[in-house]
Amino acid sequence: SPLHERPAMKRTLAYGTLLTGLCLAAALLMVLLTGCSTVAGALNIVNPSYSIRDVRPRVDIALPLSASSIDIDFILAVDNPNRVGLKLDQIDFNLFINDTRVLDGISRQGVNIPANGSGDVRLSTRLGYQQLRSLFTEIADVIQGDRARYEIRGNAWYDTPVGRLKFPVNVFSTGRSNR
Repeated sequence: SPLHERPAMKRTLAYGTLLTGLCLAAALLMVLLTGCSTVAGALNIVNPSYSIRDVRPRVDIALPLSASSIDIDFILAVDNPNRVGLKLDQIDFNLFINDTRVLDGISRQGVNIPANGSGDVRLSTRLGYQQLRSLFTEIADVIQGDRARYEIRGNAWYDTPVGRLKFPVNVFSTGRSNR
C-alpha cells in the first residue's frame, strides 16, 4: 500500500543524504591532506646546523660539601638554511663530558630562528654533589677549563608552517672553554 512505501522512501533518502555527506567530507579531507603535503614538500624544511658557541662552567663550593654544584651554561648557535623562519620550541638533550654521559636536560625557550639566518639558544645544566663525586676526572677537566670535551646529543622540536617537526642534534666542542 502507498502508506507503507513512504517511510521506506524517507529512510532511503536519509541514508542517501548521509552517504553523500560522508563522501563529500572524505573528498574535502583528501584535498586538505594533499595540499598540506604539497606545501611541506615545496618548503622542503631541513634540519638546521648547530655549533657550541660558548661554554661557561661555574663552580659553587659550599659547606656542607653535599650542597656544592657546578653550573654549566652553553650557548648553542642554530643556523637555519630554510626559506622559512622556524621557532625552536624545545631541545631535549644529553650532556657528555669527555665521552661520559653526565646528565639529561630539557630547554624550552621558544627562540625564533629567521629564514636563512641564525639564532642562539642558551642551555643550562647543573651537576649536583652526587654527580660530582662519581665524575671526578671529568669534573677536574671542567674546572681546569682546557681539556674538557663537551658533547650535546638530543632532539630539537620546531614549530613550522607545516606543523611541529623533530630533528636530531649532535654537536661537540673540544679544548678550551670560554671564560
